[in-house]
Amino acid sequence: MALERCDVEKIAHLARLGLNEADLPRTTDALNSILGLVDQMQAVDTTGIEPLAHPLEARQRCVPTW
Repeated sequence: MALERCDVEKIAHLARLGLNEADLPRTTDALNSILGLVDQMQAVDTTGIEPLAHPLEARQRCVPTW
């Protein structure tokens, strides 16, 4: 899903962001890059991998408390 300039203008309005004309192309490109990364992550096969309820469920190394 790629965003177009009019989409970014609507999003900026809803978020009450004041984007000037010079910022719109750069913001559109940045948002499209983020959405591209999300698409890549969704394409990863996670079959057989159990989700963590919290990222810190992984074992942490012990830190001495002296």
